[in-house]
Amino acid sequence: MPEVLDALSSRRARRAFSPSPIPAGVQETLWQAVALAPSHGNSQPWRLLVAESESVRQSLFHALSPGNQSWAGHAPLLVAVAAIPANDTVQREPDGTQRELWAFHAGIATGNLLAQATALGLIAHPMAGFDSAAVRAVFAAPPDLQILAVVAIGYPGDPDSLPDDLRRREDAPQGRLPLDILAARDRWSPAHATSMKEYRDRAAGPRA
Repeated sequence: MPEVLDALSSRRARRAFSPSPIPAGVQETLWQAVALAPSHGNSQPWRLLVAESESVRQSLFHALSPGNQSWAGHAPLLVAVAAIPANDTVQREPDGTQRELWAFHAGIATGNLLAQATALGLIAHPMAGFDSAAVRAVFAAPPDLQILAVVAIGYPGDPDSLPDDLRRREDAPQGRLPLDILAARDRWSPAHATSMKEYRDRAAGPRA
């Protein structure tokens, strides 16, 4: 398997973390991977809010949803991925409407972060469950900064340290939509609108 695909295919959003700290040089490599992400017009609207001190890390932890707090507190590093929409380019459609790209660009940067973390033997688990206003307050960030995700990062730990329900999810099969659904070659069809839930339910077959 090609090297990049190998790193991508082995990435898992695991929840069992080792308490071992992440060396400063390794963290710098992660941030460099984010810095190298492409963006239209080289706008680079994304920003990383890194909880370096323990006090800030604890404050960011408390901004997470209760479900994420049940495991993310064991990660030695918490980072919020954010973006400044005003710093990005806006594409104008022929009908006069606008198409914003800042979330797309920040998504590419986050993908770089996850892939680089995996290549370094780290877990990088992005979370959507958090209080955006509380995250901004933790870093004294302005209201126009859009918080997109909080990522828990660390070295793999012992899955037995997790509650039973989470431990079962650590190594559960990770399904992916097949390419004939993901890639519409020449023409869109209703099959391309299949959701992951629909595909999973179909694969499971009828219930008894």
